Amino acid sequence: MPETSRKHFADLRGQFTGEPRSLAARAIPRITPGTTPPALGLDTCNPDQKRFRAFAAPYLLNAGTAPIRLRNAHAQLASSSGASRIGWSNVVVSPQYNDLSILAEDPDHLVQCLADTTGDSIYGIPGLRPVEVEGRGDALLMKHLPTAAWLRMRYHSHYTPKLRTPPWFFPTNWRRLRRDLVLGPQERNAHDTIPPMSEDAMDLLAGLVARLTCRHEEEQWAVGWLISDPIPRPYHQQSGFDFIQLWGSQDHWTLQWGGSGSVPASDVARALTHPVVGILGARATRSGETRAEVHLRKACLTLEVHHAPRSEYFARANQGAPGEAKR
Repeated sequence: MPETSRKHFADLRGQFTGEPRSLAARAIPRITPGTTPPALGLDTCNPDQKRFRAFAAPYLLNAGTAPIRLRNAHAQLASSSGASRIGWSNVVVSPQYNDLSILAEDPDHLVQCLADTTGDSIYGIPGLRPVEVEGRGDALLMKHLPTAAWLRMRYHSHYTPKLRTPPWFFPTNWRRLRRDLVLGPQERNAHDTIPPMSEDAMDLLAGLVARLTCRHEEEQWAVGWLISDPIPRPYHQQSGFDFIQLWGSQDHWTLQWGGSGSVPASDVARALTHPVVGILGARATRSGETRAEVHLRKACLTLEVHHAPRSEYFARANQGAPGEAKR
């Protein structure tokens, strides 16, 4: 691909992802000159990386406590891992061919959300281990043992984007991460809790993870990790606490969220089906502010926004439908 074309597509991709041009250009696949790369490379990755993104989705997208009428006990266990907390920071998701890069001003602070520091627990994404510090803290490289996929926590400042090395770097949390190469019993149990996914659902969930921070200001839509809307819009004053809940099995998955900063369901559907950065073949059969459905071949992802009053988040111990988590 001519260098001018690569820069053009990198700038176009950056309009949606917020990535610096250097990273965006690295992810643009080589194609026949004169054509546009599918989704600008957001879904172009090796098989291990796709499996990791899909596996990580329930950990990155279960946060807080859902209203009692929606609460799923299994999803609440994934929520307790704390991995979703990285989405509450000012991060940028940069999907690459061989790794999932997450750009943040303080990567060392966020690694404690992703990996275990206590020896064997269900904290973080099960099986994620530190590998090395690259450069002078430019990036923290991690490996997911079950899939052999890479995750990079890269330094990136929104205010000084040309500065690639942090002005200070103290790997305090990085040094505390567990480094054994075998899953512990609790990690194995947490790993096995994730329901089986069909190949189509894996493509859909991996694509969702790749677009968690995508946005387009001119078109007025954003994913915003679902509950951190970056687009100026009226807040939902009666929407209770922030929560995200993703669960399902095989071809059918449901993503629910709510809170004062929640984005519309139609925005997430737009990101997944967008003509430029959408998943190739994905289509929305319905797309409204509070409910949408996105299909990819046989897989279906239902998107639901719930503006629930705070009273719906609590119940007595003997209340709630079977299978609901007790507080």
